[in-house]
Amino acid sequence: MIQRADIVLARFPFVDQAGSKIRPVLILAEIPGPHRDFLVMFISSQLHQALPGIDLIVSPAHPAFAHTGLKTASVFKVFKIASLSQALVLGPIGHLDDDVFHVLIDRLICLLRTGRMS
Repeated sequence: MIQRADIVLARFPFVDQAGSKIRPVLILAEIPGPHRDFLVMFISSQLHQALPGIDLIVSPAHPAFAHTGLKTASVFKVFKIASLSQALVLGPIGHLDDDVFHVLIDRLICLLRTGRMS
């Protein structure tokens, strides 16, 4: 059963909706309603794309890395969130530590509340 803070493989749509790519995403929440949809956060191995003070890099040296199921250092992209149908979720690969998950949620809330990172 997929739950909050799980890292899953999913068909993540490109921003321009021209296609999708199978990639890991972080489950932020299950969206209430008649369909099983999830709010997810994009995860990338392209560390150079990380926005300092906003995004979060988790490397193999990070204590939370072991349970993520990720194969390499990755950046959690706070700005890149999407709603995905369960049909696009291929399955779980790991889980993110509660402390790290809450850091990401706090950054997202700050961004939504103020329009910037403080």
